[in-house]
Amino acid sequence: MIISRTPLRISFVGGGTDMEYFYKKYQGRVISMPIDKYIYIIVKKRFDEKIVLKYRKTEIVSSTEEIKHELIKACMELVGIKKSVEIISIADIPSEGSGLGSSSAFTVGLLNALFQFKGQSLDQEELARLACMIEIDICKAPIGKQDQYGTSIGGIKKIVFRKNEKVEITKINDKNNLYKNLENKIILVNSNIIRSASEILKMQKENSSTNVDSLKRISGLVDNFESYLNEQNFKGIYSELNKYWSEKQSLVTSSVRKNLEKIYNNYIPEHCYSGKICGAGGGGHFLFFKKENANLKQLNYLNINIDKIGSVIIYNNYN
Repeated sequence: MIISRTPLRISFVGGGTDMEYFYKKYQGRVISMPIDKYIYIIVKKRFDEKIVLKYRKTEIVSSTEEIKHELIKACMELVGIKKSVEIISIADIPSEGSGLGSSSAFTVGLLNALFQFKGQSLDQEELARLACMIEIDICKAPIGKQDQYGTSIGGIKKIVFRKNEKVEITKINDKNNLYKNLENKIILVNSNIIRSASEILKMQKENSSTNVDSLKRISGLVDNFESYLNEQNFKGIYSELNKYWSEKQSLVTSSVRKNLEKIYNNYIPEHCYSGKICGAGGGGHFLFFKKENANLKQLNYLNINIDKIGSVIIYNNYN
């Protein structure tokens, strides 16, 4: 049996600029961090030649051609596993519409476990690159490239998407207790609004001619945010995040925007300094920076820590 553990992720600023239609022209960049909420993938050899899959549904098939779950099918075919395997996925947070990169965390974790099952070890950047290929090129998901790198690689990082498809990772080091100071300030709030990220990103792509100026401004926030993080200038962080929230709202349809604004206004300015919706922007989780001595007892929220490791194999009894 092999078990991989892959963190979900939060991006602070830059979301949307990792889409190909944008970074191919203007270069994209985000600041992202994985959190201590995980997707676990269990891969074990079966006594027969069946393929058994257990996720939200259960599939029992005889060949990869019969698999209905597109990501599992593509990952198994890429790695070259054709039979006698059982795959089980377990998530700390319900994955559908979470806004926390769960689809990419699933793909990265599955690739990690499957390669280990075959006796191969890939580095985290290669896992992220292959996950991009699986999701975007093979399964044709209308998504960007930040989630795969955000979940695969541990710690806070700036991810730059070059016009030539090169992806550059710059780690933001844990100096002067930066990570702990962030952990003491940030909370997650579930909006309980579920929207397909792929559908939202597809609509944003269709409206790319009108969205491009907003995405340029979003990209322009990243370097300032990086500097403020390194300096632990939280007033600057709150300011940039508020700018990002304002720009992100313009990319979301009006019917959903009102519901999100209502939740946002429940926390800001009374309880929190700033916040933003995670993911594509149509629902899922909010990230908020809470105020000192904030009284959150009557509100629903989740404390989170920063994952420093990324996607790893936590159990392997085939070695």
